[in-house]
Amino acid sequence: MARFKDWETEKSGPGLFFVLIALVVVAVLGARYLGFYPGSGDGITLTQTEPPMVTEFVQPLGPVVAIYHTHTSQNYAPKTSFATGQPGDIVQIGQAFAQALEVRGIGTVHAQSIHDYPVFRVAYENAAETVAATVGANRSVQMIFDIHRDGLPVSAKADRVVTTINGLEVAKILLVVGKDNPNYAQNLAFAKELEARMEEMYPGLCRGIITKDGTYNQTQHLQSVAVYIGSYPQSTVDQAERSAQLLGNVVATMVQEPY
Repeated sequence: MARFKDWETEKSGPGLFFVLIALVVVAVLGARYLGFYPGSGDGITLTQTEPPMVTEFVQPLGPVVAIYHTHTSQNYAPKTSFATGQPGDIVQIGQAFAQALEVRGIGTVHAQSIHDYPVFRVAYENAAETVAATVGANRSVQMIFDIHRDGLPVSAKADRVVTTINGLEVAKILLVVGKDNPNYAQNLAFAKELEARMEEMYPGLCRGIITKDGTYNQTQHLQSVAVYIGSYPQSTVDQAERSAQLLGNVVATMVQEPY
C-alpha cells in the first residue's frame, strides 16, 4: 500500500529548516552589498564616488611668477611708443610669456607700468618701485623676470639671435645677472638652472648668461633675472612671441618639477 507524506509532519522537518537558513543568508548578503548591513564598517553605497586624485603640484594662493619691463617702450621695429610714453612690443612678449604660464596652471602677475618715459636713464630707478610694490603685494611670488629685447649692432647677423625650433623661427634668449647685489650668487644659480632647463627642453634657445655691473633690481628676490628675448633689428615680434611661449613652458617645469 502506497505511503503518503503527512504535510503537517514534514513541514517542520530538516528540509524546511535548510530552506529558511538559505533565505536568511541571501537576505544578509544582499543587505550588505547595498550598504544597509549594520556594522559593515566599509560605508560603501551605490552613490559613493572615488576620491579626487591629488596632483603633486599645488598652486599657492597668489601668483608664483612676476613679470615686468624696465624698458617698457621697447620694440622690434621703429615705432612711436617711446616718444609717446606707450607700451611697446616688449609688453606683448611679456603677455605671451604670462599666458604660457597660466595655461600650465602657474599664476602670474604682469606689471605693465611705463618706466623709461619721459626720462630713459631713470628707468631702473622707476622699475625698482614696481618690483618692490609687486613683491610686497604678492608674497607668493617665487621668481621675477624683467623682460627686454637686446639692441645688437645693425651689422650683427640674424643667426646670432634667431634659431629654428620645431620647424619655426624663434628669437634666442640671453640671461643677464647683476653683480653688485647681495643676492648675486643665488641669482646666478637661478639663471644657470634656467639655462640648463632651456637647453634640455629646447636646445639652442638660450644664447648664454652674462654678468654685468649693477644690480638690475635683483636685490629684491633670490630668484630674479633679466631676460633679453631677441634683438632689434635682427628679430621680429613673431619670433620673440614664440620664444616667450617656450620660456613659459620651461619656467612651468621649474615650478612644478624642481631639481
